Amino acid sequence: MNLFEGEKIITTTDNNVIILTTHRIRSTNSLGWGHRETTSMMLDMVSSIKTTCNSYPILLVIAAIIGIGGFILGNQNNSSYGVSFTIVLAIILVSIYFVTRKHVCMIASSGGSRIVFATSNMSHDGLINFIDRVEEAKYRSTLRAVV
Repeated sequence: MNLFEGEKIITTTDNNVIILTTHRIRSTNSLGWGHRETTSMMLDMVSSIKTTCNSYPILLVIAAIIGIGGFILGNQNNSSYGVSFTIVLAIILVSIYFVTRKHVCMIASSGGSRIVFATSNMSHDGLINFIDRVEEAKYRSTLRAVV
């Protein structure tokens, strides 16, 4: 990344997916199999920052129902195969729940583009600190524009 005159890097994520400078924020995501996406946004265009966690808790409910149903069915029929099958199915559903759970942060611009990045490896305090730094950098960039 080539910095502008007077531009300084404020912070980066651990793997340099997100770079915050005094003038802009840049995201470079490798989306697998030869697809890479780079989005750069000037700080004066940042309009909102949102964090979200997407999960499917219905998978846990279904896993619990299948597990309980398997035990009831197994006790009535004295079938260990039925209990084993339902327990394995319940474990698979719980595993799918944890694998599909995603924590993401979205930075939207007033120009329409968005920067979206996974935050699963960031602590909550680290994420809040990052958001604070983006807001502070935007505030300082706004002050520079006024002066």
